[in-house]
Amino acid sequence: MKNLINVDSLTDIVSNSVGILIIFAVINLIHDNNKTYELEIPIEHETELRPAYIISKDDRLLVLNTEQVFNNAAQQVSQGAATGKRIFDLGYHGLFAQIDEEDGIVFHARATEDWPKFTELEKSGSELQKQLNQIDPKQYFAYFFVYDETALGSIAGSGFESFRVARKYLQARRIKSGWQPVNTDTPPSICDFSFINNCRYLPSFLASDNTGS
Repeated sequence: MKNLINVDSLTDIVSNSVGILIIFAVINLIHDNNKTYELEIPIEHETELRPAYIISKDDRLLVLNTEQVFNNAAQQVSQGAATGKRIFDLGYHGLFAQIDEEDGIVFHARATEDWPKFTELEKSGSELQKQLNQIDPKQYFAYFFVYDETALGSIAGSGFESFRVARKYLQARRIKSGWQPVNTDTPPSICDFSFINNCRYLPSFLASDNTGS
C-alpha cells in the first residue's frame, strides 16, 4: 500500500459499512493465484450523487441499466416467478435474481460470457467505453460489486483487476466510485433507499487522498 495504516485508518475500515468484507477481500487477494495487487483502503463519504451500478466478475464488467432491471423484475413478480424468494431468470445478460424485503433485488451472476472484457477499455470507441462515458459525473458515481472468486480461465483471477482498470478509467474522467466485494454466498443487491432504510451505496476516497476516487 502507498501509506502505512494507522489506528485512525483502521477504525475507519472497521466502522465502514463494508469494512469487514474488505478485510476478507484483502485476505483473498493474498492467495489469488500468487498475484500481487496494490489495494487502497476506501473511506466512504456522503454525496448527493446517485449510483450507477457495475458488476465486476471473471475479467468482465456489466454496467446495469437499472430501469430495465427493475422492469424485468416487476414483470417476473407479476407472473408469480419471484414468490417465496425463488431465484428466477431476470432475462438480462445472464443474470438471475430473487426479491428480498431488506436487500431489494439480489443478483446471481451465473453466466458472464456476453459481458465485455475489461481489456475493451483499451480500444477507442468500444462499447464498454461508450457505456462508462455515459456516466455523468455531475449526477452519478460508479458503484462496483466486485466478485472475489476466481473463475477457471480468467486471466487476472477474481473481479478485482477489471474493477481496478475500470476505476482508473473513470478517475481520468473525474467520476467518483465506490465498491464492495461480493461472492456466491454474499451476492450483489440493489434497492431503493426511499423505501428501504438500509440501502446505502456511497462513493469513497482513499486514505491518502481527500479529492475522491
